[in-house]
Amino acid sequence: MDDKRFDDIRPYNDEEIPAALERIVKDPIFVPAMKFAFPDAKIERVAEVMRTCKTTDDMQERIMYHVIKRVIDSSIRNFTYTGLEHISKDKGHLYISNHRDITLDSFLLQYTLFTNGMPTTATTLGDNLLRNQFVVDICRINRAVRVIRKTDDLSPRQFLVNSQHLAEYMRWYIGQGKSMWIAQRNGRTKDGLDATDQGVLKMVSLSGPSDFVENFSELNLAPIAISYEYEPCDFQKAIEIAVSKLGGTYQKAEGEDIRSILYGIRMPKGDVNIAVCEPITREELEECGKLPKAEAYRLLKEIVDKRIYKNYKLHATNYIAHDLLHNESRYAIHYTAEAVAIFKGRMAQADARFIEAGIDLDTAREVYLGIYANPVDTKIEENE
Repeated sequence: MDDKRFDDIRPYNDEEIPAALERIVKDPIFVPAMKFAFPDAKIERVAEVMRTCKTTDDMQERIMYHVIKRVIDSSIRNFTYTGLEHISKDKGHLYISNHRDITLDSFLLQYTLFTNGMPTTATTLGDNLLRNQFVVDICRINRAVRVIRKTDDLSPRQFLVNSQHLAEYMRWYIGQGKSMWIAQRNGRTKDGLDATDQGVLKMVSLSGPSDFVENFSELNLAPIAISYEYEPCDFQKAIEIAVSKLGGTYQKAEGEDIRSILYGIRMPKGDVNIAVCEPITREELEECGKLPKAEAYRLLKEIVDKRIYKNYKLHATNYIAHDLLHNESRYAIHYTAEAVAIFKGRMAQADARFIEAGIDLDTAREVYLGIYANPVDTKIEENE
């Protein structure tokens, strides 16, 4: 299959990287971005090192590893991971992940893989984020794959064509023994309910054989569960959901996605854990394959969801929010009075944002608590 078929969505190849790096070091965003990532280094030295990068692997080793480590050191108290024993260096996987932060979910996975001597992955990224050339260059150098989002001016026919095109690239890429990360749904989880969208599963199957088992066997699905003690952009998510609950339509401001990326990177996140779940087995796919197609997708969705729920790491914030939401002390054994005070302090900050946005406070608070409380319920349901 000719790679040129995918020029509109693929990451940069090695020949394109030097020119992209030159654009990056000359961009006005470069200086403030690198001052955050390398606070003790001279900007000229960072630019010099960046210009020595000739491949994505060079860029990830010499620059991105240190950028992500800086994010971890400055905003995460404890970063942990589990499950790397489930995957092989020699096999490509489609990692299907719950999605809490625009960029960090994938970046933290790349950091985990890199520090353990494992190949990093390509990452699907919505084209709504690929509008600024600096962002485009950084992301495409780091194996970002462009996902053409559904919009009002895109016909259903064209959307299907675009989805099939992406699915073909994903299957081709994984067939080369390389891995790719994809979110379990379109956009971030904003309500704490990490439910896989069956539409994502149907999309990735568009390029495969008609046989359900063979189709998904080729993709080597491996769910990923990422959990944050303090949810990135929690109050922004609560505002968006509250507006919808109150019958309105949330309209993003110009540049809001970029601001959310920066806020998610900088804000304190407490403890963060990534769990690489056991890949979906052929036996499980065969159970799905016994069913009519619609039910087969539903069962596969449930299998993926259960993997994520099982491996999601609950924090004190989840238990505190659940008890506050339901006005009880059912989970008091899982937190301290100090942790409650800290969480309530964060809630007070969120309240100020809700008032500033003109959102009904009771509705916004309920949504805000639900972001943290809902994982407790899904975890309990999975274990019953």
